[in-house]
Amino acid sequence: MKVLIISNGNIKDYNFYKNLLQDVDMVICADAGANHAYQMKIKPDLIVGDFDSIKEEILEFYENEGVRIEKFPPMKDETDTQLAMLKAIEFGATDVTFIGVIGERFDHSYANLSLLLYLLNRNIKGKIVNEKNEIYLINKFIEVEGKKGELLSLLPYSKEVKGIYTKGLFYGLSGQSMDLEMPYGISNVFTEDKATIEIEEGLLLVIKPRE
Repeated sequence: MKVLIISNGNIKDYNFYKNLLQDVDMVICADAGANHAYQMKIKPDLIVGDFDSIKEEILEFYENEGVRIEKFPPMKDETDTQLAMLKAIEFGATDVTFIGVIGERFDHSYANLSLLLYLLNRNIKGKIVNEKNEIYLINKFIEVEGKKGELLSLLPYSKEVKGIYTKGLFYGLSGQSMDLEMPYGISNVFTEDKATIEIEEGLLLVIKPRE
């Protein structure tokens, strides 16, 4: 089951996300992610959070629409986005896409990378998407679609990533390693319509930026 989670980070071009909405089985909003959903004219399946940032009139609108709403106390360990992810897993998600999880606060943006690790450790596909990036985390293999000339960056998420093999990229790798102190995988380039990345050991961020 494919789940879309909408959080309260930066979303500027709502039209950009229309294609994502056509390919999901469930939409979960993390607190003020519902503000974005309202602007996108989406009726979510669930809204979760402590509701410290959702607009009161939007919460009331969705309550009247019969949307399932689960409120949590402000004094909690999990972020609202983490709660939304846990709910997605509870409902049987096999593929989770996060939007609105990158914003002006770097601490939140960085912490949200751990969402991908949590899913990866449970064999659930995950990605973070905004207007400028697609972000994946792998421990084995991924195939990423693109166009010739588009960029793809590979960055270690563990201290070291060993045995990196790539196909379809201008700067090919055939078993090299990469460490966290001095990564060299920024701005590789698609030479084909698909790129494959395989690693033997470690955790690797695969980021498709849009300029």
